[in-house]
Amino acid sequence: MAPREKIEFVLVRLAYVPYIHPLYPRISYQIRKHPPSGSIIQVRDWFEHVMMRERSKLPPNVNLRYAEWRIITGDVDLFNVQGCRYDKIMLVLGEENISWVFYQNMPLHRRIEGSACFPVSYCGCCLNNQYLDIMDKIKQTVSRKKIR
Repeated sequence: MAPREKIEFVLVRLAYVPYIHPLYPRISYQIRKHPPSGSIIQVRDWFEHVMMRERSKLPPNVNLRYAEWRIITGDVDLFNVQGCRYDKIMLVLGEENISWVFYQNMPLHRRIEGSACFPVSYCGCCLNNQYLDIMDKIKQTVSRKKIR
């Protein structure tokens, strides 16, 4: 099998806005050649760490592109995790792992970071129909009790 020349990373950025109806979110989709690290100031360090880990698994000189989904919704349940409510969520859907961070507009508050390999299939072009299933899996993983 010939090596792939282009690799696409899917980024999902969810934001909570109370005046938007939960059943009718505003969704936009954009393909970029460069990572959006300039527009994610609060979680830039997390994003660069995740992308460094993902790029280390790829062969050198491969072309990267980023499919960025922005979803603005009023669905409070998406943003409640472990008794805390967050304003924003960012997901990086990589080759093998899904990485996530729950954070707020104010960088003083804590954030929840993590990654896992889920048995979830998704398509980068029609993620607007699938992001709720992915979020359910992530919230189940984050809410699960850790036994050590």
